[in-house]
Amino acid sequence: MIFRSRTEDSRNDGTFGLPAFQGVGRRLSRRGGPLKAAFVVRFLSLIYGLILAAISFLNWKGPDFFWLGALNLYLPQVFWTVPGILLTLLSLKVDRSWRWIPILCILWVLGPIMGFCWSPDRPEPAPGDATLRIMTWNIKYKAPKSTILLDEITRCSPDVVLFQDAYRSLRGPLGNYFRKWHVYTSEQYVIASRHPLSHLEVIELPLAGRGKQQFLRCRVYLGPRVVSLYNIHFVTPRQSLNAIKATRKRIGDLPEAGSTLVRNAKIRTAQAEAVAKYLRDEPGPVILAGDLNAPDPSRVCATLREAGLHDAFAEGGKGYGYTYGHFLLKDRYPWLRVSWMRIDHIMASSGFTARRCWTGTGRASDHRPVIADLILKSL
Repeated sequence: MIFRSRTEDSRNDGTFGLPAFQGVGRRLSRRGGPLKAAFVVRFLSLIYGLILAAISFLNWKGPDFFWLGALNLYLPQVFWTVPGILLTLLSLKVDRSWRWIPILCILWVLGPIMGFCWSPDRPEPAPGDATLRIMTWNIKYKAPKSTILLDEITRCSPDVVLFQDAYRSLRGPLGNYFRKWHVYTSEQYVIASRHPLSHLEVIELPLAGRGKQQFLRCRVYLGPRVVSLYNIHFVTPRQSLNAIKATRKRIGDLPEAGSTLVRNAKIRTAQAEAVAKYLRDEPGPVILAGDLNAPDPSRVCATLREAGLHDAFAEGGKGYGYTYGHFLLKDRYPWLRVSWMRIDHIMASSGFTARRCWTGTGRASDHRPVIADLILKSL
């Protein structure tokens, strides 16, 4: 007779020695035998797949106008892998033939739902093509962080820089750094370029409630080529998300908080539609960059794509390109500096090709910069 330890048995039965999964497997078996246990796992796997299909459908159609869909846009999408991992382990215990369903669901989350991109390497620019390295960054300017900002700008060596939330940022070291550049500034915005700039416009955006919001438009000259440049910062969803967070103690307020999030999304979409009207009237190539406060599946990004732009990271990026979230848990988990939202974007018109696009440091601001190498095709 061969004696085996309980640990060995648990490894062989697919529970990997985890008491939680052993207990679940035993309870399922006791309540109706292996067939009922297998049915439960299959049913839960199908429900999991249907939930992911619903998320994908909403992301395709525009999740902003349904508060659950809008809320999901700003949550860490990696959490949707957790049910798949649990169901995979349970399948290994009670029904191995169906383990491929939760595994495929996990891959679907890690791919399309989380926004994974893997672009092929682009060829070198052809003779006559214009090249431009552009950086956009919501810097949340604070003077003590200026050294980190300058180090990142120096390391990336952009040709054009667009800042948001950069109030009074040019009064210190940043101003000295850009003193030989062509610079426009207005309120929170800064545009700094190694190439000549002209025709600065400060244009109002629709905004419900008090205050006002604007964006900048100007022209940048790449030799004989003229490019329209947009620096954008759309309204934040922060207050609406905080209202939903507050309903943990007052669950009855959840419907109203959800309605607030939808109204906020509609304002942001209206702002995108206002910008899109200017984009459609542009006679030449366009670059739009900034803090859109909107992930890629949002109606905001869809509206800008419908106006003729394409996303630089989707075309030239590798990975997820997340730019926000790494500071949100810094007080509770200071070691956890992981971004999980791609709300800062560089977008360009069809004349441009994104050869490469990536994100930068998360040390200087609660937003990471986005940097893109763009190629403007010769006429």
